[in-house]
Amino acid sequence: MKNKKPMTSQAIDPVVLAAIDWMVRLDNGHAPADVHTGFERWMAASDRHRQAWQEMTRALQPASQLQSVPHQSPAQLSIIRDVLNAPPSPQRRRLLNGMALVVAGLGTAYLLKRSPTGIALSADITTSTAERKTVILADGSQLTLDAESSIDLSFTAGKRLLTLHSGACIVQVATDPVRPFTVATTHGSVTALGTRFMVRRQSDRSLALVLQHSVMLAAGQQRQSLFEGESAWFDTKGIAPEREDMRSYAAWEDGVLDVRNQALGEVVEALRTYRKDYLRVSPAAAQLRVFGVFQLDDAERSLRTLAQALPIRITHYGPWLTLIDSR
Repeated sequence: MKNKKPMTSQAIDPVVLAAIDWMVRLDNGHAPADVHTGFERWMAASDRHRQAWQEMTRALQPASQLQSVPHQSPAQLSIIRDVLNAPPSPQRRRLLNGMALVVAGLGTAYLLKRSPTGIALSADITTSTAERKTVILADGSQLTLDAESSIDLSFTAGKRLLTLHSGACIVQVATDPVRPFTVATTHGSVTALGTRFMVRRQSDRSLALVLQHSVMLAAGQQRQSLFEGESAWFDTKGIAPEREDMRSYAAWEDGVLDVRNQALGEVVEALRTYRKDYLRVSPAAAQLRVFGVFQLDDAERSLRTLAQALPIRITHYGPWLTLIDSR
């Protein structure tokens, strides 16, 4: 196989995320005085804070209204809503033409990972937003990728290696006594022992879940066998077996998000790869516990169901940004 440099996933600037969180907290029309005070203190604490707020509001408003409203005033938020929800107009067309500002405000990594062309340059098999894909590999193994996943293949006379750069995969491994079958991430590797298993890669760790038979997991200086129904998180420091039954984490293969007492933040993370916009949840709302079964292929309906079941408020800013906060 050709030697390619894998595409890395850069984290969105945490200062920009903080600016979005302040937008969530201020955009309810009834923010208490302590929230406004906290916002002003945050703004005064750093030039970078002020710059992030300005980038955020500039990305969401046309230039003509930016000149008439102070950048740092929470009162702009009603204007942002009006601009993004208004019918087509010359102002909205200028806003659409100027969406390069969103790249500066939210980070190029977020937009790049939603570009099938960009991903295709760095991996053998990829999926785009809201896309799942199943392929039969050259050895007869079956590979299924979750949305926004990318993987490289390296099959030689002595090995079968899949390198997962992003997202998640489930493999049904074809028997080959000569060539072991391994799925690797930057955090470690999972080698099949005649099996069906899932690997999900996150930014700071990966998850291995055995659906049939067993695997050998290697991470850091540790090696551990996992058997059917068992799972473990792993990173470059080692292996952390999961006590809970994690098989529901593989339900995405059937287009289902099966949630059993998970934090809303985790649920939002799973829904992000099935939406074109940027989905942001406030720290307070992210801690809420969720139970239920949601359809990944109708992520908007899943959000509405969450809003009915939980004390949260969902605000859409056009097709680019959706914010979730506690009510």
